[in-house]
Amino acid sequence: MPVIEISAPDLKGMIGRKVADSELESVLPLNKLEIEEWDGDRIKIEVTPDRPDLMCTEGIARQVSAWLGIRRGLPSHVVSKPTISMAAGPVKARPCIVAGIARGLNLNDDTVRSIMQLQELIDLTIGRDRVKTAIGVHDVSKVKPPFCYKEVDPKTVSFVPLGFKKEMTMEEILRKHPKGIQYRHIFGNARKLPIILDRNGDVISFPPIINGELTKVTEGTKDIFLDITGYEETPISYALNILLTSMEMRGGRIEAVRINKKTYPNLRARSMKLDTGYVKRMLGYNLKDSEIKSLLERMNYGVNMKNRTVLVPPYRYDILHTVDIIEDIAIAYGYNDFEPELPRLPAVGRPHPFEEFCNRIREMMIGTGFQEVVNYTLTNPEKQFRLMNVPEGETVEIANPMSKEYSQVRVWAIPSLMANLVSNKHRRYPQRLFEVADCVLPDPKQDVRTRNIRKLAGVVSHANANFSEMAAIVNSIDENLSLMASKQPSDHPSFMKGRCGQIMKGKKTIGFFGEISPAILSKLALKMPVTAFELELDEVYKHKQPFYC
Repeated sequence: MPVIEISAPDLKGMIGRKVADSELESVLPLNKLEIEEWDGDRIKIEVTPDRPDLMCTEGIARQVSAWLGIRRGLPSHVVSKPTISMAAGPVKARPCIVAGIARGLNLNDDTVRSIMQLQELIDLTIGRDRVKTAIGVHDVSKVKPPFCYKEVDPKTVSFVPLGFKKEMTMEEILRKHPKGIQYRHIFGNARKLPIILDRNGDVISFPPIINGELTKVTEGTKDIFLDITGYEETPISYALNILLTSMEMRGGRIEAVRINKKTYPNLRARSMKLDTGYVKRMLGYNLKDSEIKSLLERMNYGVNMKNRTVLVPPYRYDILHTVDIIEDIAIAYGYNDFEPELPRLPAVGRPHPFEEFCNRIREMMIGTGFQEVVNYTLTNPEKQFRLMNVPEGETVEIANPMSKEYSQVRVWAIPSLMANLVSNKHRRYPQRLFEVADCVLPDPKQDVRTRNIRKLAGVVSHANANFSEMAAIVNSIDENLSLMASKQPSDHPSFMKGRCGQIMKGKKTIGFFGEISPAILSKLALKMPVTAFELELDEVYKHKQPFYC
């Protein structure tokens, strides 16, 4: 979850009336804003990632003001006609660009901090770490329009990058500048790269890597030019709307920019139909139309109850469906004010027998001296395959992962437990960890083309951990489950040769165990020996004894 740091006096000054600390402390958590720390004038706030418009002082002030009834309903935005144009040619490496201007700003340290913090967090969340959106913030008074966005040979264009004093070519920036090294992967194998130039050929920005030092924003800046690039127009347009409406809260006047034949930003509110009957069914409350209208205005919506229309603010990137609007109605009503009631069902629910079986397994493992951990089902190829010396196999990949850390669904559980050992190297040994883990395998025969399986996995690490100890643990599990499985020698790339076995039920392999290879321990910087096992509980459940039903 993104954490922002803002000035408490700055926030209070923007709300519209005097607000006590205690009032602010009670209102913020009701709006998905958890206070992590309040130290004097500085507040650290954890913001839910689905509300990028709240990742700044201005957005929070706007929401708190509406919540307290100071400025309710849909905010109005005035956009002046463009005085600056930009010619955008075909740019294969980063094809989409939008831009806008905020004029007449009176910046101070808090304002600059808020703008830069918002820029970084939008790039990180909506922008997927600058892949989908990358924002440039510039002092427009230092360059001469019209501007040009085009692709160039990175060896032929040089400029002084932000924070540096020495001129560098774009190619040098990618090799030597910290931001170039961090983000050059975005371009892949592109030979020509994007650049924004002014009329004189001065470099404004090298998106998504770095701005030019020429247009650096300071407290003396009055007029800010924003450029946002990406691969799709929708996310970059929302990012532009969030930034410009935040600057408008600071007294800035929004001015459009013409790019080829289009004009940006588009700050018209989106119209969505609202079925009030659906709202009442979803919330379980018979709210009056006037109450629904008031609650929506408390969340900065425009409402016309005659034709059942809701106007969504242009900075609300997260509103995709009627359910999202209903969620805001529930927030405005107050989750704490909903009275719980038992569902009107003809029967009483109970745990699935397989879940009861898994709970018995957990009790058995804890009784054996293991400690349970719960890991994410999502992982990445590095942890799941490469670090474990296992060839990459077919997995369920995430189409648009939030980060590279969680890009696919795991197919086995031992790598997750190895990561736990890495995180706990400084803890006391012996370490005996287990997990009842959900894994997902591709399966074209299934209607969803995947198959969920439940596994039991465990690791043991201490100075004398060896194959014999793990074999004894596996035999103990077999005995407790009355599984009567056979164990046979086996080879597995994650285990030492000659110190690995497979668990068989009839002719089917349902698990394996052994000593983790020293090569893997070296990769993970683990100094203690590690033994591990993994067992398919779905197969064990088929042969369960009555005690475990």
